[in-house]
Amino acid sequence: MQRRVFLGTTAAMAAAAAPSDLSIQCRKDFPRAMNETYFNSAAQHPLGNHVVAGMQRYMDFLHKGPGEGRKDFWEEGFAQVKPMFARLINAKPSEIVFTGSTTIGENTILNGMDLRGGNVVTNDLHYLSSLSNYLTRQKVQGLDVRIVKHRNWAIDLKDMERAVDNKTKLIAVSLVSSVNGHVENVKALSDLAHAHKAYLFADIIQGCGSTPIDVKAMGIDFASTAMYKWLQGEHGYGFLYIREDLAGSVVKPTEFTGHPDYNYAPWTASPQSGAGMMINHAPSGVAAFDCGTPSVITFAAQLEALRYIEKLGVPNIRAHAGPLIARLQNELPPLGYAPITPKGTESSIATFLCKDAEAVRRKIRASKAKILLTGPNSALTVGRFGNHLRFSVSVFNNDQDIDTILEVLA
Repeated sequence: MQRRVFLGTTAAMAAAAAPSDLSIQCRKDFPRAMNETYFNSAAQHPLGNHVVAGMQRYMDFLHKGPGEGRKDFWEEGFAQVKPMFARLINAKPSEIVFTGSTTIGENTILNGMDLRGGNVVTNDLHYLSSLSNYLTRQKVQGLDVRIVKHRNWAIDLKDMERAVDNKTKLIAVSLVSSVNGHVENVKALSDLAHAHKAYLFADIIQGCGSTPIDVKAMGIDFASTAMYKWLQGEHGYGFLYIREDLAGSVVKPTEFTGHPDYNYAPWTASPQSGAGMMINHAPSGVAAFDCGTPSVITFAAQLEALRYIEKLGVPNIRAHAGPLIARLQNELPPLGYAPITPKGTESSIATFLCKDAEAVRRKIRASKAKILLTGPNSALTVGRFGNHLRFSVSVFNNDQDIDTILEVLA
């Protein structure tokens, strides 16, 4: 199927209409994409003009106060963020918690569960920090941790089935692997977990905003993500999803907040008899997991990013990336780069093995292409795990970017 036909078909099915090539519409919204050949949204998505404007409006109000169109984000926008994120993953706003990061969200679930006498099943395509988390708990707490190995860079469901038993408390995976974009069959894993009276946690940071997610249809019990990758926002905070019927029962809050009423003079003129000196009001259910003041400027940015993503439609975003990923998978192997992302993988990441990562870096630096390779915000991930070359494709990428990198790597 030709690219424009494919994109048009997907767009017709999407809730939001989109042009046949999103890069025509979106490239101008991301100046870095016009200044550089950028293939690293899986590490840090470039900030869009709309996101920067949202942060600037937030700062302008705090800097100058009201007037000349300046409004307080706390009053105007903050309450919209949870509902918009909830729509993105088909959850209820009341099931969403603000959390410091994807990893903090995962830790919140683990710390709140009773894992004594049980085991956790994961695999080696889960996020590195998550695997370290489980290995540390294995050493410090004696947790039985079972890490399933990939087969040819994909996870075989039968291997996961063999690792799960009636003592399994949790299956924890990355919905989309940061290693190579592998997409887990989370519905099958959820069914597997629930058949053993266990639960499923999904790290969704590498899919949320670029790959359609429906936590209800997928059977996901818990999920977390930060904002700075495919949600097109900034570092500083994120979202935790907790299925509402599991809050307080299967997973309990480990940090507490709320507010008390002083039930004595001079705080009140009419103390309630028999109620004690203080009447405490603590949140319950999923709300009990929201603790502390979040990074508000991050949410001012994220509101604009969510509006942008919602306008484009995640199915259209995914459809745009597909043909570009396919070009990389078709045209890089003849140049000596072996793909470790199975063809047909429905994510926006494609990873290849290179024979000499340093030689690849030298080739890129010697080219006329603008591709920053230094620091955590580099334009391309080269040499991860020693010899991995990872591409991640977003709404601003186009065939010209593919042409450029193919010429550089030839």
